[in-house]
Formats: sequence, structure tokens, C-alpha cells
Amino acid sequence: MNVSRFAYASSKNSSLLAPSPKQRGASGFPSPADDYLEVALDLDRYLVPRPASTFFMRVSGHGLVQAGFHDKDLLIVDRALTPRANDWVIATIDGTLSLQRLVSQASRFWLQGGDSRQARIPLDGERDHRLWGRVCYVIHALHR
Repeated sequence: MNVSRFAYASSKNSSLLAPSPKQRGASGFPSPADDYLEVALDLDRYLVPRPASTFFMRVSGHGLVQAGFHDKDLLIVDRALTPRANDWVIATIDGTLSLQRLVSQASRFWLQGGDSRQARIPLDGERDHRLWGRVCYVIHALHR
């Protein structure tokens, strides 16, 4: 399944800020809910711990729906993390970015698409296939 470069993570603070909880009603009495207020939600803090090495990519195609990846899903990919066996990775295969699972057997590594009947692609150094980054998160809408 192909992916496209979408954007790089920004090192700027891009928190999703909630309205100010310190506002009081017209009568001047504090709201009982003030005791349960939470701080602003900062998605960067949870999803992008390393902005310099994190990229956002879009999934294109329907080949990995069974694995939980849908057309136009947003992937958060970190190039600083070392991929391990069974991780989903972005790999360059003949110059094209592709979403693949990294599988290993007997100390050898292969790239496997979503369909286990497809041929695995060996990472043996003989071909120009490289691991580009490790997929950390996938974001998709529940209803389209």
C-alpha cells in the first residue's frame, strides 16, 4: 500500500486549547464543575515526542483495511525509532514509499504487505529497499 509524504511535525506549540475555565457565570458564583477542570490537551505531547524526526503521511489505497489502515488515514511516522519485528514501517521499495510490516525469521528480515499470500520482500542488501521510518500512530475517521 502506497503512502505519500504529507507534512513534517512542527516544533511550535500547537496545543488544542479549551476555552478558559476561569470564567464565572453572570451571578458571580463559581461553577461546581471548576473542581474537575483539566489542562489544555496537547496532542504533540502525546503523539510527537521528537518533532525533528516525526512526519505525517497519508495512506492511499484499500489494501490494508484488514490490518486497520484505511484510504486517507493519517500516519504518524518517527524516523528516529529503530524498527523491530512486527512493527509497521514505511519502506522505500524501488523508489516508492510503501506501508509494510517488518517480519523476521531466523535472524533475517522481510517486508510483508497486508496479504500474507503476497511474496515477502527480503531486506538482504541486494535490492534497493530501505526502511524509512517506524509507524507510531494511525488516525482515521470512524465514519466517512
